[in-house]
Amino acid sequence: MEKRIGEPAGVGQGVLRGLNLRPEEVERTLLMFAVYTFSSIGLIWLELSTVGLFIDQYGAEKLPWIYIASAGIGSSLGVVYSRLQTFLPLRRVIVLILLLMAIPLFLFRFGLGIEDVRVLGLSLQFVTLFVMWLWVEACYLLNDLNTSITSNQLFNIREIKRTYPIISSGYLVAGVVSGFSLPLLLRFVGLNNVTLVSGAMVIVGAGVLFYLSQRYEQSFPDSSRWTPEDELPEFSTRSLKGPLQGYVIPLVLFFVMAEVVYVMVDFQFFSQLEYRSGIGGASWIVSFLGLFEGILSTFQVATQWFASSRLVEKIGVFGTASILPVGVVALGLFSLIGGLRVYLPYL
Repeated sequence: MEKRIGEPAGVGQGVLRGLNLRPEEVERTLLMFAVYTFSSIGLIWLELSTVGLFIDQYGAEKLPWIYIASAGIGSSLGVVYSRLQTFLPLRRVIVLILLLMAIPLFLFRFGLGIEDVRVLGLSLQFVTLFVMWLWVEACYLLNDLNTSITSNQLFNIREIKRTYPIISSGYLVAGVVSGFSLPLLLRFVGLNNVTLVSGAMVIVGAGVLFYLSQRYEQSFPDSSRWTPEDELPEFSTRSLKGPLQGYVIPLVLFFVMAEVVYVMVDFQFFSQLEYRSGIGGASWIVSFLGLFEGILSTFQVATQWFASSRLVEKIGVFGTASILPVGVVALGLFSLIGGLRVYLPYL
């Protein structure tokens, strides 16, 4: 009997060791994982349905306007988030952000399918889809920012090294769940109503976050983050000179080039998707994107949980970071050679 009673505890301890968690961190970690997963499921459903509707109705040639308009969203949203913390307690701000993310999702439904109403010479449906796509980009930034700030409040520096990899994997798990469930969701609620279900899922995440903020109220300040100007600490600015500048410039160039490559690949992917959609229309595009997201996220979860840490240990951070750009170059050359072999006989 003693052995049987001790077995569940032994299994539980083994799971905690496998996840690199301590018992006192489990509840906070699982709650944060649930918040990030629920909100991300809603956003992924919204993103894929928006992409399918936009490409089916207006084609991929209008995507550059999306890229241009979304370029300045990140900095502006960071300012808005900081402003909210100047007059509201942080535990209210983190919940309010999710609610503000969800409310427009219910309003977008009214603009879908309305072509005859014009706004500044553009159809209401086009304006709605354009704003929906931008709102998806904004919500992703707000969701990541919200998750990072909340995690920093709940965990100290040692705890967050163990817990944040699990919390951040909530987005990947959400990709698996939302991707494979999206074709079924289309069958039951219809494509235009996905925005309503997405908003409901984000509200579920807000509800879990509200419980978390009340359960661990001591982790969040009751007052706003405003500080009188005469009490603000003074900081000296250190200029980037010498060897430090040699690291910063290549690093900035790397991220700039990575974003350029991402936009080019993204545009090419959606262009090919529009070309291949045929008579299936928006529902076919969204279903394909859902299955693609589910399969891709499955590999991402497996890589993050079982391979990434081992790769970093064996080949180092820079070696691991170089895998992606090297892979993109190799795949680009392979695609170029394959394209030349197909089109050269016709020239």
